Amino acid sequence: MATRLIDAVHNFYGRLEKIGRKKEALLVWGFFAVLVFGVVLGMGTLTSGFHLVDDWEFAKYVDWMTLENRSLWSCLKEAVGYDLTMRFRPLYYINRVLMAYVFGINLTAMSFIKAVEIVMALVLLYYCARQMKCNMAYAAMFSLTVMVGYQSAVWWKLGPQESYDMMMFALGFWLLLKWLRGGSKGYAIGSMGAFFLMSVYKEPYILLLPFVGLYVLYEEMKGRQVTVRNLWEALKRRLPYLLFLGVIFVAEMILIVFVIGTNNYSYVGLDESVTLEQYIQVWSEAAHADLKWYVRFGILLFLILLTYWEQSKKLVWEVLLAAAVILPQCVSYSKTSIAERYILPCVLGFAFFFVVVGCNFRPLSGKRRIAYMLCLLLMLAAHGRVVLREAAYFTYRGESIKTMMESTLELVRGTERKVLSCFAPNLEGNRTMYYWFRLQGYDEVFYWEEEENKINRSFGPREDEQAAFEEIDVVVMYNQDDRHWCYEPSLDLTGFTERKCGTITMYVRDGIE
Repeated sequence: MATRLIDAVHNFYGRLEKIGRKKEALLVWGFFAVLVFGVVLGMGTLTSGFHLVDDWEFAKYVDWMTLENRSLWSCLKEAVGYDLTMRFRPLYYINRVLMAYVFGINLTAMSFIKAVEIVMALVLLYYCARQMKCNMAYAAMFSLTVMVGYQSAVWWKLGPQESYDMMMFALGFWLLLKWLRGGSKGYAIGSMGAFFLMSVYKEPYILLLPFVGLYVLYEEMKGRQVTVRNLWEALKRRLPYLLFLGVIFVAEMILIVFVIGTNNYSYVGLDESVTLEQYIQVWSEAAHADLKWYVRFGILLFLILLTYWEQSKKLVWEVLLAAAVILPQCVSYSKTSIAERYILPCVLGFAFFFVVVGCNFRPLSGKRRIAYMLCLLLMLAAHGRVVLREAAYFTYRGESIKTMMESTLELVRGTERKVLSCFAPNLEGNRTMYYWFRLQGYDEVFYWEEEENKINRSFGPREDEQAAFEEIDVVVMYNQDDRHWCYEPSLDLTGFTERKCGTITMYVRDGIE
């Protein structure tokens, strides 16, 4: 029975591989489009609105352009200039300001663009795997392994930069592979352009440039003995391309280390004050959290490959390439470990080794190949369940916030009533309240400072203005259904009526309708 099933699968794959390029393209684009939009539409993330996180910046830029009458150039200059005092993400902020300029605070339109980026990243990763001699099934598995899991938060969150950067990496790598396989120099130029745009969008992706350089040498050294002479000849054949990658990498790292500085990256890098035991604890927790399925199935996959000990010893180049992706990311996030969106781009190394290399490992056959493929499929199934669960929470939280903001606005619009926002220490939540209500024509939101036991405006030209609690008519805060919840504000809410809005709770002063 098992033999018949395996034969049936092989026959299906054989027929699949014989379809033309146009039919393959239609099938691939259709599959990934249905997958991504099926999730964001079916789970409701596309229309879930604000989430009291990074998306408050869109409201800020619209505020600048409308209420403060600033020009687009002025907004771009200030946003990029401010970010460059802390980070190196110039293209990211150019993109965000332009999105606000085009779409205003229409987050549904922006979420649609985000979903399109994810579809393109998935398709381009698929074609990268095809260029690396994977069949259609393995190529799809490579793409899904990279993009499906806890990191799928980038499918719907509007703050993370990974969706754009994964798209640009996949584009650059696909163009590079086309060039290495005999394509014109135009592919190389396009690849360099894509990698440059990738590198100025988010800093961890700069660390992929050495991997790209090593991969170029890997392709040039195929079938050749690894000697200094052969390496030097391979280097000379691709020297202009490798020089470009090297100059970009070195220049951007110098800029980050010596101009912008690394002190602002509180969640990345090694720290002398952190002990080895603390690092071990952080990574142990990560291995039991967002990385758990990669760790558990990775161990099984590795053990299966080790059963071919003599042949697996020849995978030195492939191990080096995987390490060139994984290790720099692990070092970068050594303080906090890798979780959610930070799994990208680290997982590229895992997918490259265990899918592209592992699935094409010639000695792998029989029951061991079945076990190997089953591990990959079970890992994808576990990550698929994660995607649905995380998307459901994201939608629930967004709808909770939308209900709270719209209900509060209905109570205070056209009045002198005051709102108290208790979202600190999540200052992004308070900023969302400030800019969103300003854009609705209401500017009487105050903010609770728990440590100082004080009610303050906190933002804008009247930031030092304070109010007594007796003047407050509506109080809003997280409840324990929200992942940002961390404490109950020390406020006496006697005389207020509780109205729960999902993960947010409103308290309305008695007598207010």
